[in-house]
Amino acid sequence: MKEILSIQGLSKSYKNVRAIRNLDLKITEGEAYGILGPNGSGKTTTLSIVTGIIRQDSGFFKWFSEEPKASQRRSIGSLIETPHFYPYLNLEKNLRIICDIKGMPYGDIGRVLETSHLAERKRSRYSTLSLGMKQRLGVAAALLGDPKVLVLDEPTNGLDPEGISEVREIVLQQVHLGKTLILASHILSEVEKICSHVAILKKGELLADGPVKELLAEDEIIEISCDNNEALRQKLMGSSLVKEVETENGLLVLTLNEKVMPAEVNAFAFTNKLVIHHMLSRKRSLESQFLELVKEE
Repeated sequence: MKEILSIQGLSKSYKNVRAIRNLDLKITEGEAYGILGPNGSGKTTTLSIVTGIIRQDSGFFKWFSEEPKASQRRSIGSLIETPHFYPYLNLEKNLRIICDIKGMPYGDIGRVLETSHLAERKRSRYSTLSLGMKQRLGVAAALLGDPKVLVLDEPTNGLDPEGISEVREIVLQQVHLGKTLILASHILSEVEKICSHVAILKKGELLADGPVKELLAEDEIIEISCDNNEALRQKLMGSSLVKEVETENGLLVLTLNEKVMPAEVNAFAFTNKLVIHHMLSRKRSLESQFLELVKEE
């Protein structure tokens, strides 16, 4: 898959506070990538650096496998922290200002207002909007120009359940259209519902990263390998031991059915004259990191 964002050794401090420390992340095209952590974990600082709002102390990042440059901004739509608009202007005029800043025509305003379910309020002053509507307008601004990548920092923060659902619907629609999403959140359930991959930050350091289903799944997930992985994969798919079998970096990644133990997989393989020479539980190690994060919150 094509690399969208690569972060290596990124660090940033504010006086005596280390916001992020030697952060490494890699995000590929089409991923819905969540950055999960409690307040103060470095999520906003990370997104502020990669969107050019602030500068890092050390380390570097690349967009689309290239050094950061102004021309990339048309391909990246972002909403960092609280959206800022002129309260006395209506929605359409506020978005026209965003277009002027980005150097793009006004023709896309109608589309993004429709997408964010605000078309009927386009003549309303920004000050008259509910908090949920204001947040949706921020997402609409990020969608101007139909960027390839969306960078959203806590887009549902402070919203009631209805507002959260409305913003989530808009974001999921963009994911289904194939956009790459980078979403920072402290809400576990939102990351689980929207994202395919997640990085867990705590006090500016990366605790764990990987597919959401591995970090959050209750099922046992193990990786195994033998002398004939394809034969073992076919045997397992015809058994009652696994829910899912995937191939990854020369290994088989198994999602076990409820109450199935790794030892049963080993015995099953031996019965079929296949000897497993590598077996590792993924869930337990990642789960311990995740539980540590929840405890911190």
